[in-house]
Amino acid sequence: MENSPAHPDPKPQTNWIIPVIGLTGAYLLISILWILLSDSLAIKIAGNNPRRLEQIQQFKGILFVALSGSVLFYLGRRSYRNLANSFLQKDSLEKKFLALNETAREGIFDCDLEKMTVQINNKMKFFFPASADMIEDFWPGFQKRIHPEDTARLVKEYDDIVSSGKTIWQTEYRLLGSDNKYYSALSSIYVLRNLATEKPVRLIGTILDISELRNLQAEQYEQQLNHKRELTASIIRAQENERNRWAEELHDNVCQILSVVKLYIGEMNHRPSSVPVLLPETSKLIADAIMEIRQLSATIKPPSFAKTSLKDALEKLASDINRAKDIRFIFDLGLLTEEKLCEEQKLLAYRVVQEQLNNIIKYADAKKVEIVFGMKNEKFFIKVKDDGKGFDPGRIKNGLGLRNIQSRLEHYKGNLNIDSATGKGCTLSAAFTV
Repeated sequence: MENSPAHPDPKPQTNWIIPVIGLTGAYLLISILWILLSDSLAIKIAGNNPRRLEQIQQFKGILFVALSGSVLFYLGRRSYRNLANSFLQKDSLEKKFLALNETAREGIFDCDLEKMTVQINNKMKFFFPASADMIEDFWPGFQKRIHPEDTARLVKEYDDIVSSGKTIWQTEYRLLGSDNKYYSALSSIYVLRNLATEKPVRLIGTILDISELRNLQAEQYEQQLNHKRELTASIIRAQENERNRWAEELHDNVCQILSVVKLYIGEMNHRPSSVPVLLPETSKLIADAIMEIRQLSATIKPPSFAKTSLKDALEKLASDINRAKDIRFIFDLGLLTEEKLCEEQKLLAYRVVQEQLNNIIKYADAKKVEIVFGMKNEKFFIKVKDDGKGFDPGRIKNGLGLRNIQSRLEHYKGNLNIDSATGKGCTLSAAFTV
């Protein structure tokens, strides 16, 4: 990048040497040829006429001036045109450079490592305030504007570039702006080397402010981190909630039944005459306890979809519920294409239905539940509708189970929606990408 003033000097500085040498050489060549050839040419033209030869000799000088003048005029005019065209091209390049200088988003610099001078554009002046485009002793001043934590790394990178012989150097660091704030800067630098020594002699490159990009990336990373924290916390809460539910089920049902069994056994030990009456009751209570444990185990352990289909798993879930609750289940699974679902997606669909059925059993007092599956445009849809008591969604927050389901749905770019009103039942709709 050469030093390009806004208004170039129209007077040539060094470009005049070549045209002058050319004109001088042409004049000398014409003179020598005239001296060597003019006399013999005059004699040949005059023939044997002395008077004509004398007349030719009188006009020979005028002819030389006219001939040399014409030739020099032609050569001078052509040299002038070439020189004028070169100035026009130079002026055009300077205007393009100035336009690039004004519109470039990057700071541009051209550093001469031998003279330790640098040429910079206007954008570069934000990171290295200066009144002129050419700066002396650039590196010491620029080094002070690099963040102290990045200085040693940049010096090491430069040493590695010098020793490796590479010509491209791209690095990122923090640089002090003219507002005394540090900015994230990305530099792309081309290293020019001495052909004989391979020593770097010039650095030409750009400095791009990427602070906004880095800030956005940091914000996005923080959002993702917060989302993962919330998801983890939600899963932990859901797990704890499930453990509490299992504990309550065991305490309220199984333990109660086994406590009665213990009383019956004690009574039979103390009063053998009660055995015919209490033994059948004891056997029935033990069977009930086993059934409760099996139902709880089925709730905890997910079905293996390698051995069973999603349709069969849902029908079994409904059958297990019917042993304790009189609910009529209506399945509409005609649009279910299980081959398009992976095992994790099948489990997700199963858990959505299972969680909503648990809520229906606890709160809805429903007599009929409709379960619908569908698929359209790579989207899998789930609908669970009951005719229970319903509720006001604005006044009741989703439980941990549904929040956990919603987090799982988000993993597959899905969503969850609940439509309900007091006395009008509830409809849960979910969808995710397959």
